[in-house]
Amino acid sequence: MDIRDGEQAKGQVVVFTGPGKGKTTTAVGNACRVIARGEKVVFVYFTGPQYPVLGEVKTAATLSGNWRMIGIKSEAKEASYLDDFTESVDTVQEALALAHNRWLHECDLLVLDDINPHLDRGSINIAQVLALIADRPPNTSIILTGQSVPEAIMKRADIVSNFLQIKQPSNAGIRSRRGIDF
Repeated sequence: MDIRDGEQAKGQVVVFTGPGKGKTTTAVGNACRVIARGEKVVFVYFTGPQYPVLGEVKTAATLSGNWRMIGIKSEAKEASYLDDFTESVDTVQEALALAHNRWLHECDLLVLDDINPHLDRGSINIAQVLALIADRPPNTSIILTGQSVPEAIMKRADIVSNFLQIKQPSNAGIRSRRGIDF
C-alpha cells in the first residue's frame, strides 16, 4: 500500500529479536523517523541501563520534547545511570502498567526496549503485553525488542526481524565503545 503525505497508516506491531546486535539501535532509528514527522515517542528501557550516558538517551534529549525515555530503577546497574532519562519508575511491572494505561495513549510510537527477556523469564506475563497491543489506539505503533520473543507475540506482530550474530567484537575481548555500543 502506498501512503502519501497527509494519509495516516494503521499502527503496526514490530518485533526486533535474535542474538545479534542492533535491535535497540534499529528501534532508535525508527523513533527518529517518528520524531522527524512531528509525532511523539515513548521509549521504555526495560534493561536498566547497564552503562552511564547512553547514546539513545542523549539522542532523545537532544532531538525534542516529543521523545520521552523511561528508565526502570530496579533494572539499572547504578541509580546515577538514570539521571539523563525523562523519567524513571521503580519496577518492570510499574513500567508495563504505565505503558498500558498512560504512555500508550500519549504517543505515536511506543518502544518496549528489551522487554522480550522479561517475557522469557516470566517477570512479565505475555497476556499483559498482548492486552497492551490489543488496546492500543489504531494509529499507534509498538516496537518490542530483545533476544527471544514468545510465539504468541510473534504471531500477533505485523513485522518480525531476526538479528543474527555473525561476528561480535566482545567475543574477541574488545570492550564496548561509547557511541557504537552504548
